[in-house]
Amino acid sequence: MNSHFPIVYVRGYAGTQSDVEETVDDPTYGFNTGSTHIRQMMNGKADMFMFVSPFARLFRDHGYQDVIDGTVQQLPPNPKAPERTIWIYRYYDPTSQTFDRPGGTRLTIEQAADGLRDFINTVRSSIQLAQAKALGTDLASVPLTKVYLVAHSMGGLVCRCLLQKIYPKGEASNYVDKLFTYGTPHGGIHFDISGGRLLEKLRDLVGYHGSDNFGPEKMYEFLTPNPMKTVPDNFDPREMPSDSFDTKRVFCVIGTNAGDYAVAAGLSRSAVGPQSDGLVQLESAYVHGAHRAYIHRSHSGRFGMVNSEEGYQNLQRFFFGNVQVRMSLVKFVLDYSENDNPDTPDLSYFVETQVSVRGLAILMHERTIQHYCADAIDQDIYRKRYDKPDNELPLFTSFLLNKRDDRTMRYMIRIALYGQQYEKGFLVFGDHIERLPLWSDSLVVQLEQVGEEESTIYRTKYSWASESLEPSIPMTPTLMSDDESFYVQAPLPGPKAPDLFGTNAAVQFVTTNWR
Repeated sequence: MNSHFPIVYVRGYAGTQSDVEETVDDPTYGFNTGSTHIRQMMNGKADMFMFVSPFARLFRDHGYQDVIDGTVQQLPPNPKAPERTIWIYRYYDPTSQTFDRPGGTRLTIEQAADGLRDFINTVRSSIQLAQAKALGTDLASVPLTKVYLVAHSMGGLVCRCLLQKIYPKGEASNYVDKLFTYGTPHGGIHFDISGGRLLEKLRDLVGYHGSDNFGPEKMYEFLTPNPMKTVPDNFDPREMPSDSFDTKRVFCVIGTNAGDYAVAAGLSRSAVGPQSDGLVQLESAYVHGAHRAYIHRSHSGRFGMVNSEEGYQNLQRFFFGNVQVRMSLVKFVLDYSENDNPDTPDLSYFVETQVSVRGLAILMHERTIQHYCADAIDQDIYRKRYDKPDNELPLFTSFLLNKRDDRTMRYMIRIALYGQQYEKGFLVFGDHIERLPLWSDSLVVQLEQVGEEESTIYRTKYSWASESLEPSIPMTPTLMSDDESFYVQAPLPGPKAPDLFGTNAAVQFVTTNWR
């Protein structure tokens, strides 16, 4: 069974002093904020969907409890499960000017990360003491627990500074088990407008209320243990060195709904462009090598990602699931022969992916052309990444969390292929029909747990929705070379898909124990 560790929440950037005061006024720094709106219909209209908050859902679904006790955060007397607690890292309290004490001190990222280290040590020591007391033994015989870090926006940069700079090399994993980020600008914040580069330089020069934390100079400083005086040309803030923390223990939620981000009367979403959550661009919202989920939510607000069912479902599976399932399109071939004719427009392909789970009214993951985040595969990308027999296009990674009495789980993975023609970089509309794919179908997969309650062995069967909505075709698992993972494959259905992707193309599922 997957262990449960205490959760430490690290909120994001509070720009103005009024933002700081609003943050400090909330005991949970926004982690107990819910929502009642969702945009998931094809027409994009809002509908009612109530999500109480990740804070409350962790109480209900996993037996967590809060530790807020008047002036402090501390465990209650004789807690039943001290490791199942939620702690809020309140690093904006020193910036507040509403208490009868000196305030207005805005911490640097390094100072906030250093304080987070101390806060984690306090959490671990408190839990160790409670566990030793419950067992009637001495402290030395009770190991210190790790923590889960949950971070929104700039909070993820504070966490990464902790993992990459504050902790000595190779030691972060002794304190932190997993990191989950919502809308963190791992690659910085960029302006997709005329003169955007100049505005970024001005922002980084002035550094108003710490806004330069999203530029390359400051990011290099707080993500690098021994930074040089100048930023190297090859510096990519999305890279997390392997000797700092395992990126497979990191999950990044990426928002694709820029339109509903209303901060600054919409100026932010106008500055960063539609390929964003309204503040952070899609290509900046993840760490290389980390797990990702694209969800149609904004950076914050009424349609925000922290206060969303989509975000929460990915969070709870990443933290508490016991089997990792990596879904990929493999052994596919795409035809670019039309591009050899200089008199015709160049063809590019786009692959859409949507993933849903039985019993949920939301999509766990959604990469579509409509939301500016489909996988784009032009001829150059195809040659560099996929022009080989055993190619692999990652679709999504999920983590199994089974709560049904019949011990079955059912997933839907919709895949669609689009072809679009371009001439000198511009879309050619002559034969273009919007939203019409070359091919699309939905793969329905059922997994049935075999053996004991904590078994990680699953009996699997599938069907393509074009043939049947009820999974009936068995999938025989094959042990991989690492002697730990198994894979199964579902060939693409005929007759059209093999003509477009080649006769060997399949959707592959690789399952691995997850702790």
